[in-house]
Amino acid sequence: MIRLLSIAVLLAITVLSSTACGPAPTKLVEDTTPEADSPAALVADTTPKADWPAAEAAIISNVRQLTTQDMGIVKGGEAYFSPDMKTVIFQAWPKGQTEYQMYTIRLNDDGTSVPDSIKMVSPGGGACTCGFFKPDGTGILYGSTYLNPDMPNPYSAGYKREEGRYKWDMPGGMDIMTANLDGSNPRQLTDIQGYDAECAYSPCGKFIVFSSDRGGNPDIYIMDADGSNVRQVTKAAGYDGGPFFSPDGKRVILRGDRHENNYLQLFVINADGTGERQLTAHGPVVNWAPFWHPNGKSIVWATSVHGHRNYEVYLMNIETGKTRRVTHSKRFDGLPVFSPDGKYLMWTSQRGPSGMSQVFLADFHLPDGF
Repeated sequence: MIRLLSIAVLLAITVLSSTACGPAPTKLVEDTTPEADSPAALVADTTPKADWPAAEAAIISNVRQLTTQDMGIVKGGEAYFSPDMKTVIFQAWPKGQTEYQMYTIRLNDDGTSVPDSIKMVSPGGGACTCGFFKPDGTGILYGSTYLNPDMPNPYSAGYKREEGRYKWDMPGGMDIMTANLDGSNPRQLTDIQGYDAECAYSPCGKFIVFSSDRGGNPDIYIMDADGSNVRQVTKAAGYDGGPFFSPDGKRVILRGDRHENNYLQLFVINADGTGERQLTAHGPVVNWAPFWHPNGKSIVWATSVHGHRNYEVYLMNIETGKTRRVTHSKRFDGLPVFSPDGKYLMWTSQRGPSGMSQVFLADFHLPDGF
């Protein structure tokens, strides 16, 4: 129940008077950029394993593992940078517990982690997911059930793919919380029964985009940063989730299973709900966890195009549809994010010695055409 391995997921539509940190355009024009030429079916991995390190090094280098089981966590992932890139927030499963909690860890100047700086910043007593930093660096955002850990969801029991192998819960007590950087003073922003999570701030910090099934179906919503003025962005059948504002705050990237249950595709939409465009072609492929490059025209995402037991990270220019593979390793690579300056890629991977999901970071080299 995360934007992770367990991928974690009202009201009439209201047009935003401001899409981000400035006024909205006087007229929002439908985006007519051609749809990406992404694979619509599973594709065999034709790169020999002996060539994987060289292929990966063309885009990411100096890979370092940020979290380990020695830190007292069984597994961790879905990590995001603080605005100053000195701290990372992520979710992890503490040893001896059965629910994810939110943690932070500091980074050295070379992008390695400071092991003894790891700190749990969620209250405990429930499941947590989807951490994010406030853009001014003064607080954090996350989803949590700690106030109502046993509340049922009247709308959804969860989401799963193919015989339940990939499944995450959508508990009725999952609400969006804010807190100080150290986790103190947690404050509840949503309080409607149902699933509210998968949340992120707009670049200026005035708005929060999130996924909610409060209308009976998981859709994308935007609210003011204090939890007021909730407005619906998507109204399609099926699940919509994992949203993030574009660097200029005027668009939202998301994933959804509009065409068929169990298989996710990527979409981009204007923040007022207009101009939606599908980015990945429909097919028996799971495309999810999209995240913007700071240039505002390219994204990274995780895909099962090479098999549902081997997720890999891909890069896409959403203006041209050009794509390129980023990671080359067995098992899981996903939940990729860029640092605010675009110099680093951080993601969740099972490439480490334990074989469990942990957070990794690498220097990132943007290829030509992206």
